[in-house]
Amino acid sequence: MFLYLVRHGEAVDEAVNPERPLSSRGNQEAALTGQFLKAIGAKPGLCLCSDKLRSRQTAERIVEELRIPARIEQRKGLAPKDSPEAFLQEVESFSEDRLISGHAPFLPRLAGLLLCGRPDADAFPMAPGGLIRLERRGRGAWSLSLAISPGEIVELL
Repeated sequence: MFLYLVRHGEAVDEAVNPERPLSSRGNQEAALTGQFLKAIGAKPGLCLCSDKLRSRQTAERIVEELRIPARIEQRKGLAPKDSPEAFLQEVESFSEDRLISGHAPFLPRLAGLLLCGRPDADAFPMAPGGLIRLERRGRGAWSLSLAISPGEIVELL
């Protein structure tokens, strides 16, 4: 089972729009991430996102590029400063590939918790539009199988 962690694409400044939707660059980052995920055969049946607009827009753009019937669901507990420990039980209950479109420092801290047993965001930095793919090898046993930035995706596509 794969867990795809995608940091939302670049958002407009809060002074421009308090809801902070994706900028044109952020929309492009999300599209490229979706194209890359399609190229590597990713097929998450469910994409989770926070209640922030930029997170949902990123998930929608990725699903659009994947061209698969994945559901998108907003979840509490995925905001930038939420605790990954509180979300751990849900992650461990996943039985099929999942994608989480979210934020820093939450996603890097979740990766740290799953891989190292502690929520260390500094160990797994993520640029806007960045992707980390984790593979579950057994209950509570995760491995890092991919970490890539939007710039690296551009070079590969």
